[in-house]
Amino acid sequence: MDRRREPQQSTLSVRISPSLRDYVERARAALAHGRGERLSLSEVAKVLLEEAQRAPLDERLQVASLLRDPTGTLLAIRSKWERQAVLAPAEWVVLARYMEVACEGTAEDPTLPKGEPFLELLKAFRALLKLRIKQPSSRDPYYLKKLLLAQFEKDGNDPRAINVDALADKLIAQLSAPGTHVVPIYVGRALHVALRTEEYPSALAVHETLRPFLPTFFRLAARGHWLQEHRPVRPLHAPVWRGEDPRRFGVYSPAPVCGGDFQLTTVLTSDGDLAMALDMTSREAVFSLGPYPEIREFAALLEHLPETGYWKGVEFMGYTNAQGEGGRVTRFYFRRAGTAFGFSPEEWDAIKRAFRQALRSPEMVTVLAELHLQYGDV
Repeated sequence: MDRRREPQQSTLSVRISPSLRDYVERARAALAHGRGERLSLSEVAKVLLEEAQRAPLDERLQVASLLRDPTGTLLAIRSKWERQAVLAPAEWVVLARYMEVACEGTAEDPTLPKGEPFLELLKAFRALLKLRIKQPSSRDPYYLKKLLLAQFEKDGNDPRAINVDALADKLIAQLSAPGTHVVPIYVGRALHVALRTEEYPSALAVHETLRPFLPTFFRLAARGHWLQEHRPVRPLHAPVWRGEDPRRFGVYSPAPVCGGDFQLTTVLTSDGDLAMALDMTSREAVFSLGPYPEIREFAALLEHLPETGYWKGVEFMGYTNAQGEGGRVTRFYFRRAGTAFGFSPEEWDAIKRAFRQALRSPEMVTVLAELHLQYGDV
């Protein structure tokens, strides 16, 4: 009886420098993200030796390296975008990673992101499907699951007859229709996986395919960066103020806006952010707001709080109810400061007009456009 022994695997023991160990550690982080499991250093070293010539692994290491400084990486991507330079595949993956967070996370304004960014992501995802080398691919069932396949089952379609291309086209048509309520929150995740795992003709082909969507990509990535890293996409500075009267720290301030018993002061702080102070003379109180996401949330509260009902964000909650002889009282609660204020309908309208005037003034156009790029849709 012929009993052939399988070749015995050799054991290799080597000494490595601290810099090489750091490289292996980064490789372990990259591989763990792709496989969903933690590997030992020896297992990682084995993978590196076996797959040393494979570009996908190199790309994952580049992504891991870029994510060591996510703020700096997004600033570099913005610089490339403004210079119309070509983004590397790993840079597109970093954008997609933060877009995934942006689509699935909760920010200051619970109504964001709205339908248009999702529509743009679906169009970008559809363009990548056309570009990939293998069609269909083994990832298609995953994409179907993430792109609301249940919606098609409810419509009476046989899910076995639906491919990912048809699903993407259907969702694009639904999102393009007015009054749609379809929100494919996992399209960012599908796009992230497609960029990480699919094969494409070239890096330049990927860039040219996605370049028209870069404004949407960057704003969503900035939003995801804020949600996960808790800082804007700008060079790091220590915060100049937090929870104090912002008028003490302003480096630029347009004329205050007055209405009734209220005066609203807006300042641009030395770290490039926005701060506001609402002086309520009848209450002998000053209500301070900032940075930009906090101001955006309070502005959303002013615009969207119904006459009867409530509105809830991350930092603010507002509600309107009747008190006394049919009088309506609007209140808001500020979680961070632990304060609450109540206003008559006339006072609430005066505050609303003051914030509209301040945020829509010509002096604020450039400031708000820049902060929108630093924080994204918050």
